[in-house]
Amino acid sequence: MPTTAQAQAPRLVELIAWLSQSDSTKPISYRAAAKHLRVHEATVRADLEVLLGLSTEHKDWLASLRVAFVADGFVVHSLGAYRRPIHFTGEEGLALLMGLGAVRGGQTVAKKLAKGLKGVPPAERIETAYAIGTAPSIELESILAVARRARDERRKLLIRYCGTAGDPSERVVHVHQIVESVGRWYLNAWCEGVSAFRHFRADRVLEARVLAPEFRPQVLFQPIRRAQDLLSGEEMVTAKVAFSRKIARWLAERYPGGRDEPSGRYVVTFPVADPVWFVREVLQYGAEAEVLEPESLRTAVKEAVW
Repeated sequence: MPTTAQAQAPRLVELIAWLSQSDSTKPISYRAAAKHLRVHEATVRADLEVLLGLSTEHKDWLASLRVAFVADGFVVHSLGAYRRPIHFTGEEGLALLMGLGAVRGGQTVAKKLAKGLKGVPPAERIETAYAIGTAPSIELESILAVARRARDERRKLLIRYCGTAGDPSERVVHVHQIVESVGRWYLNAWCEGVSAFRHFRADRVLEARVLAPEFRPQVLFQPIRRAQDLLSGEEMVTAKVAFSRKIARWLAERYPGGRDEPSGRYVVTFPVADPVWFVREVLQYGAEAEVLEPESLRTAVKEAVW
């Protein structure tokens, strides 16, 4: 093959692109390069001499190019236009899709990208299948890992669960979704015991074991998309709080939907799934807030003060 510029330029481009797209930076032999380019070894050596001269003379143009000779071969690598295509791990792809879904117009791009990424669910299921939040403890992460396996393999899950009232009990559940809200992780699962969906707090799951039987996704499944959706759990209670007339106007803006009393107080009804959250919410108003009902939450607030 003649060593003219017209013949040499395409070979140099192919050589740089071929080696730059490799994950390995190890030297390559002249024999391997000659076989790939379908030329003689002497031609490869001559091409490299030209490339080395170009990288020395035209530093601005080939600033990202690395050319070096070793004992039985050479190294050519580019960090510029010839670098290898980007490869994402499953976790990296998942993080990218989540980020795209949060910006205007990103969902369209995410759908196209999801088709080319392996190990991630469709873009439209990202926000309902996964969540980004506070890193769980080692113990909690082990529970979540078992729950994720049950969800992904559509296997039934046997859990030993400790609710807010009563002793721990065993339940067979079908995990459809795992979400995080305000530092807590929840399993959105169909409970065979009550034939309905329940939101199980993962930190109250004492043990979890994947069972052999499979389950079919329930047509009644409603993905949790907002923190408020978690308030429909099995342990939700309704509480009423009266705020003094001094802060009534401000509270009406923060909690619209309450009612005004003749005395000037403003009464708000709270759906409460987490008593700890409720106590903190009420205590921030000090003596300007009074829990009217239920008695259990009135007591919880008093005990927190004492």
